[in-house]
Amino acid sequence: MISVVDNRKALLADWLQEKTPFQGGSLSIASADASFRRYFRLVHQGQSYIVMDAPPDLEPSLPFVQIGQWMKQSAIQVPEIFAQDLELGFLVLSDFGDLHYQDAIKGPNRESLYQSAIAEIIKFQNALTDSEEKLPLFDQAWQKKELDIFREWCLPGVPDSEYLHCTQTLIEQIDRIPKAFMHRDFHCRNLLLCPNEQVGIIDFQGAMHGPVTYDLVSLLRDCYVDNDENWIKQTTLQFQDSLLSSNLEYARVETDEFIRWLDFTGLQRHLKCIGIFHRLHIRDHKPDYMKEVPRVIKYINTVLDRNPLLQDLKELFNRAKILT
Repeated sequence: MISVVDNRKALLADWLQEKTPFQGGSLSIASADASFRRYFRLVHQGQSYIVMDAPPDLEPSLPFVQIGQWMKQSAIQVPEIFAQDLELGFLVLSDFGDLHYQDAIKGPNRESLYQSAIAEIIKFQNALTDSEEKLPLFDQAWQKKELDIFREWCLPGVPDSEYLHCTQTLIEQIDRIPKAFMHRDFHCRNLLLCPNEQVGIIDFQGAMHGPVTYDLVSLLRDCYVDNDENWIKQTTLQFQDSLLSSNLEYARVETDEFIRWLDFTGLQRHLKCIGIFHRLHIRDHKPDYMKEVPRVIKYINTVLDRNPLLQDLKELFNRAKILT
């Protein structure tokens, strides 16, 4: 019988016992993430599954279900859903195992693993072509909302008007970048190397119609992995060539311009991430993410130092109260 340790887990245990075919399984903690979701591993009749617990008032599960079905139809390896109750916020999913990219890329197949992950981004942009109709738009208003997380937690004394003045150029430049399907959190902790050696993709429920370099920079300038800048540039230009080979004409720009797309989308993401890491530490008492902050600062400074267009933002960033 499934043991219970808290109210949500007790509710989950009752649901599994009474409303699903998984009676009598054993449940153990698999992982939690930076949101309010958490994951259990369920073993039932010798088969392993992942159970998602997403409190519906905080983390609605419908986007996960709808986007996952769409991705699966395009031969993208996302978890299969075996049971669900969206009102309770419970889903039973296929288990991709425990070998996340964060660990897998430490082995001898690092380069081929990155190429496999990048191939998935290209598949997103080739196959999920109606993202503008199906997904929220990564527009200027959304950018401002995300960037305000950094202002709130790292520049609390800066007026909104000054902050907007310093970030407006970045926001406008990003808004000009061509848009396609965007996973929005495509990094080493959301990619798994499955037993079939394919890339398993999770945590896609926040997908948007957004800049074509966003997922790439999330992977190459990963908040949790150090990568060499020369390798990042080389890999980015290979990605541009692959988009062109796939007849995605929006990639037909000068290489320097394509690198700027990568830089600017990464800068917006990394400012948001530093704000989120501070919020997790200060408000949510989850300090572990703070150890990644020096790496993210390095990414930010790399972009600010080589883009004079962002001088106002560079000066503002240097005033930020960042905990290290």
